[in-house]
Parts: sequence; C-alpha cells; structure tokens
Amino acid sequence: MNKNRCNALLPLVQLLPAVAAATAVLFALPRTVPVLAAVPERLTAVVEQPAEAASSEAEEEVLPKLPYADGVYVGSSRGYGGTVRVQVTMESGSITEVEILDASHETKQFLRRAKRLLTTVVETQSWEVDAVSEATYTSRGILGAVQNALTGEVVNNPLPPQPKPTAPLVVEEFTAPSTYLDGIYTAEAMGFEGKITVQITVAEDQITDITLLSAEDEEEYLSRAKQVIPAILEGQNPNVDAVSGATYSSTGILNAVKLALTKALLFSLLGCWLGFCRFI
Repeated sequence: MNKNRCNALLPLVQLLPAVAAATAVLFALPRTVPVLAAVPERLTAVVEQPAEAASSEAEEEVLPKLPYADGVYVGSSRGYGGTVRVQVTMESGSITEVEILDASHETKQFLRRAKRLLTTVVETQSWEVDAVSEATYTSRGILGAVQNALTGEVVNNPLPPQPKPTAPLVVEEFTAPSTYLDGIYTAEAMGFEGKITVQITVAEDQITDITLLSAEDEEEYLSRAKQVIPAILEGQNPNVDAVSGATYSSTGILNAVKLALTKALLFSLLGCWLGFCRFI
C-alpha cells in the first residue's frame, strides 16, 4: 500500500523544481521589465553620443568672424630688402584671399619660402602666426602688411642685419676721349660681394654695346644696377650716377666700363703712335 502511494506522489514531486523556477520568474519579472525596457534607450544614447561629440568638435573649429567690413584692402610693411605690399580680400567677415602686390626688393628664394604664409593667414584668419624659417624678415614683411591692410596700424619690423661690402666703394676717374680704337674689350671691377666683368663693343668711336659677363653680387641688386647700361649708351659716357639701393653693384659696372674704355683709348693711342712711327 505504501509503495502504491509513493508511486502516485512521484509525478508531483518531480514537478516541484519547475514550480519553484516559475515562481521565481514571476516574482522577478515586474522588476526586470523596466530594466529591459530601458535597454534600447540606453543603446541609442551610446550610439548617438559620438555624433554629439563630433558635432561639438566641429562647432569648436568654426573660426570667429573678423570685425572688418567686406572689401579689398592694401597694406605694406618692411621686409628683408625693402617694402612688401599685399592685398587682402574680406568676404562675409572672413579673409578669403591674400595676394602679394609688390616684393621686388626681396630675395627670390626667401620670397618663395615666405609665400606659404598666404595660405596660412587664410586658414587661421590671423596674421599672428609663426614666420617661415630661413625667410624670417620677408615673412614678417608679409604678416605686417596684412595687419596694416586690415587695421591701418603701421608695423615697424626690425631691420635685418646689413651685409658688409667686400671692399670699400671706389669710383674710377674717367675723362671721355675724342677717339677709340674699334673692337671688343673686357674689364672687371669690384661690386658689393666680388668682381663684376663687362664686355663693351666700340665701333666708329661709339659705344655700341655693353654686356655683363659675370658678377658675384646678388641678382636682385644686379637687376637694378643694370639700369646704368642704357644711360651709358645714351650719353656715350660712363660718368653717370650710380643706382640708389644698388650703389656698389652699379658702381662696379660703371668702373668696369671705364676700365674697358681706357683699353680702347690706349689701343687707339698706340695705333696712332705706331702709324706715326711708320710715317717717319
């Protein structure tokens, strides 16, 4: 009899673990539902957070508008070799373009490096940026010119160290003769950094051509110094004024021409003397 009862109660006993588990689930479910319901919301917040951060960073990168009216402004400042002039374009409160109008006194290699600042000024919307290494004075000229264009303030950049000439300035004395021996003559004289060699052509007592064969001076000074050549040809005399801002280089050209013409004169006198001797 006892055995039969045990067999009858066995299925009920086997159901006890399942009933206990179901009871635990029913007891915990009311507390779990709000947590599960919040999961999608929290996941969305996690996904959206980087986008908000990126948006904040983008807002921080927006440069403030400058307090200058739209228009085109021109300014200048001292560079390495002289005055640098720039043109600045303002549109919608921003610098949209910076253009160099004149930098003819600057050394070409320095100017080529310093021109990087044109893009930098537009990108940063400021002239308060670092100068370009190995083109410091030219860079300061550009930046100072931008500041002068927009604010009207005169920017006095420091003067660069002035190089010293190789030799003291000497002006050769020359008296134009009445006659030359036709031919091509070369001579050299000291410029600022070294020797300057010229070639002259004389025909029928006229200086018909002057060519600069070589020079150790910088090209920016030589290009200005060459202005004495047409002046000599026009007046048929090397006693002309040196070029301001290229005094040593232009004086070197004038002295070399004088020495070359002296050769033409000496050969002419020698020819006359030899001719006189033959006549005797």
